[in-house]
Amino acid sequence: MQTHPLYIRYLYAGLIVAIYILGLLLPLFDNDSAHHALIGMHMHVTGDYVSLIDRGRDYLDKPHMLFWLSALGDMLLGIGTLSYKLPSLLLAIPGIYATFRLAKLLYNERAGWNAVLILVSTQAYILAHNDVRMDALLLSFIITATWLLYEYTVTLKPGMLVAGTVVLAMSFATKGMSGAAVPVIAVGSQLLYTRNWRFIFSFKWIWAIPLFFLFISPVLYCYYLQYDLHPGKVIRGMSRTSGVAFILFHQNTERLNGVNWGSSGGNDPFLFFHSLLWALLPWCLLGYWAVFKRGFELIKNRFLVEMNGEILSWTTIVVMFCILTSSNFRLPHYLNILFPFFVILIAGELEKVKTGSRESKVLNGIQMFVAVVMILLGLVINLYLFPVKNYAILLLAIPALYLVFYEWRATKGWPYRLIGISLSASVLVNVAMNGSFYYELQRYQAGQHIAAKIGVLGLEEHNIYVMNWESPTLNYYSGYFYAEADSAALASRNDFWVAGPIDEIFALQQAGGFQVREAYHYLDFDTTKLKSGFINPKTRLEACKNIGLVHLKRD
Repeated sequence: MQTHPLYIRYLYAGLIVAIYILGLLLPLFDNDSAHHALIGMHMHVTGDYVSLIDRGRDYLDKPHMLFWLSALGDMLLGIGTLSYKLPSLLLAIPGIYATFRLAKLLYNERAGWNAVLILVSTQAYILAHNDVRMDALLLSFIITATWLLYEYTVTLKPGMLVAGTVVLAMSFATKGMSGAAVPVIAVGSQLLYTRNWRFIFSFKWIWAIPLFFLFISPVLYCYYLQYDLHPGKVIRGMSRTSGVAFILFHQNTERLNGVNWGSSGGNDPFLFFHSLLWALLPWCLLGYWAVFKRGFELIKNRFLVEMNGEILSWTTIVVMFCILTSSNFRLPHYLNILFPFFVILIAGELEKVKTGSRESKVLNGIQMFVAVVMILLGLVINLYLFPVKNYAILLLAIPALYLVFYEWRATKGWPYRLIGISLSASVLVNVAMNGSFYYELQRYQAGQHIAAKIGVLGLEEHNIYVMNWESPTLNYYSGYFYAEADSAALASRNDFWVAGPIDEIFALQQAGGFQVREAYHYLDFDTTKLKSGFINPKTRLEACKNIGLVHLKRD
């Protein structure tokens, strides 16, 4: 991008910031993001920042970091979208900076800038800041810890070791030992590849071990208080559960073995391999190219050390791919933590390609093809499947379209043309996706709309029940945990509201002799798991559930 005029750089910067702001303002999806927000809301409402509670039940899965940040956001900004999403977006900034610094350290400054541009325009990275789960935070902490710890091996500055260990502990506090393992694998592989025995056997890094356990002690203590002090608790059918042992040892083995987690994606051994086709857009084919090219070079050279050789990114991708693929519980967003390593590897391999070579021409052709396909898919999604209804988005789409034409017509040179064509395609498509598509999806998310209706009607939350339907967004955007509409709860009630499937509410009405005073109807679909019946506009209504908010009163 160094060859671009200043106004083009500002235009890119403004549009990329706009894309992330649009994602920041997008309401939570009715799945993991809203579920995690509820755990943070429980901390905020009760003042109990030790216990992980999921709608009245002990939550034994992930540690505290995201929930603490969510509770802090609720406290500072009030319960809502920004309070949950903003901390993750702000903490993405150190990860972006660390990606630049690490790529620059391993290759050069141009590779650093290209790595940043590739990262922030990667499809699943943008999505990770729309549908915020653990992965956006974890990605940032992992790459930041990797950079700081590797920088320490080069400079031997104690501050780098301490800072790296702090961020490593934050990574643990986000996802457990898997979060701490990735930077160790990354830096360790680079030390072994470069045969840096002097550093390894100096044991100057040994202080990181007690520091790490010191920094993770607040999380361990919270687990001890919630679980180890209460051995009688039964969690997911297990009794005498040690929270400390779980988060240190058993959490990741459960995932690998599929214990208590079913087999989501477990029957597809190539799930992560083909998920890259959309997750790394528009850089997906370059990702495959970089991994296989670097692997072939390493095998050809028998892993002998090259001048300024880098293996850190390649090793992390390959090792983690093998570990994730061997798991019996697979989800595509598990790939997110590898994005910084992919983009560093891609940027570094592009630096090795000679200007005007056959390889550069082939890669340019590949990226032109990917850009065209991505733009065409974006048009189909936003003009036919989920047509744009907010025409204000054109204020961003027009300059984004201008960038596409500019890159195709004006940008020359290696690798500027390749980067520019790919980046402009991503910006154009994601202006439409973040400005329209995801908002259109949420028209079919009943929970948040019912919460808004409850606020407009000024209803008392304790007089509302939920019947055979689960919606974290209903609870979160109401700031209230609704009771289930079971027979015991309703036995003595003569005037109340029920949210749930329309047919079941009307069955309750007839069986209990209630009269319907008011009824509001909403369409509902799990928008985080899109299926063909829902995607097709002609069959969309049949694919949705009919959810109602109904006022029942006994005569």
